[in-house]
Amino acid sequence: MNLAFGKQSVFVRNLEQLLAYFYSPNQACYYTFAQDFFNHQQTRQQSLHLAELSWQQAQQAGAKTEVLQQARKVFTDLQYEDEKQRVQRWNSLRQVAEALLQLSEGNQPSETLTLSARLLGGLLITAAAKQRKTLLIEYAYKPCYRALLTLRLLDDLLQQKILKEPQWQQWYDNRNLITPERCPYRQQLQIPIVMACIIQHSGQLDIAAQRVLTEHDASNKADRALAAEERTRYLELSQQGGLSLLQFGLGDLPYRGNHREQREQHQQLQHYLMSQLHRFLTASPETPLGSLFKVPQAYASVVLPGRNRYNYDALPRAALLLREAVHRGEYNGVLVDRLFRMLGLFPQGYGIVYTPLGDDGKPQLKYEFAIVNSLYPEKPEQPGCRVVSRNQQYRNTGYNINLSTELNLYFKPARDRLKALPEKRLKELLNALYQDGEAQYARKLLPHCWQPDNFFSVPENQNLWHNAEQRQN
Repeated sequence: MNLAFGKQSVFVRNLEQLLAYFYSPNQACYYTFAQDFFNHQQTRQQSLHLAELSWQQAQQAGAKTEVLQQARKVFTDLQYEDEKQRVQRWNSLRQVAEALLQLSEGNQPSETLTLSARLLGGLLITAAAKQRKTLLIEYAYKPCYRALLTLRLLDDLLQQKILKEPQWQQWYDNRNLITPERCPYRQQLQIPIVMACIIQHSGQLDIAAQRVLTEHDASNKADRALAAEERTRYLELSQQGGLSLLQFGLGDLPYRGNHREQREQHQQLQHYLMSQLHRFLTASPETPLGSLFKVPQAYASVVLPGRNRYNYDALPRAALLLREAVHRGEYNGVLVDRLFRMLGLFPQGYGIVYTPLGDDGKPQLKYEFAIVNSLYPEKPEQPGCRVVSRNQQYRNTGYNINLSTELNLYFKPARDRLKALPEKRLKELLNALYQDGEAQYARKLLPHCWQPDNFFSVPENQNLWHNAEQRQN
């Protein structure tokens, strides 16, 4: 997989590798292991069952030794192959979870927020050029994005003491950010949380769930909008698929070794992990635990491409869509509120068009570009941004601002102020800002936003999250 960038910063290379762990057409990845399970589950389970039955019948019938040995060999060979495949899936799943945590967790809470903002922003920006790569978006970008959001929402809820989970709260309060390999919060909660997000997302690969998508239109299954009844059935089958993957595709990870105490400890930890994953996968969406998984999933499905009705200009409306779902009783309202307290209205990596202030402190009659680059804005409608242009020229040495609604062209008052400019001047501004030849907003003299993927494709522009001067604007 290649993000289509020539030279790359270290961050973009790490992002590319992380996504390849989720999905890659060129190497073994979690997606291929999960898809293999769903494609062959029934046949393999049936073969295993029949081989075991044949062996048992040979024993009961007092068959000859060579017949018994052959029957037993057929069964044990199939059993060994099943175990081998389950271990592969476990290893791949853990690899993905640990890689995601390594890219998003810092040694201090503030560093974790910066790394997470960078990863969320990098995913949104680079996804723009991948809209036609349906499998990459669906099985790499989306599960990665939703899992990361779930981690940050979990931290927020525990910091605010909203979740009624005493053990989780204790782990969070005593977490060890310096040595995560010895931290219960990392090993017994964060890793299972990420695993559950990925397993849950994989459930849609279930054959019956896929059949719902193709019943009426096999040629356009990725973009087809489902009717309400179809959507309910699809979600039910996807959940069943996730549970089936957990029970049969993963199952208990076998212990390999001869140490009795280590075996008992392994079995206890494995039992705890399986029970936690089952609890996460079956939690009702309207409960706090269920919404911990479903709200980030819904947000990711809105802000990342992959749907026929995807509209970059309308991404800030995700908050409105989720709050409407709360009114319908689909999600827990407190968790939706906390998500948008963390994210604000504008997604990380979103391209902002704004009018800068002059030396006199008044808005100038021109506009510049900025990119949302920080979590927890002072107000949801006032994003924390990195300024990336000056005098209509891209720059990579900008500063940070908390952008007010009066200056943000996403909001009507800021656009109305610039309408006083002659059309010729507005076209000059557009041409200056799009000298790379892109004309996405040629039909709009006053764009609401911009897509910064071309800007970000230059390696020197790929670090929007390093320390920079904070200015008022």
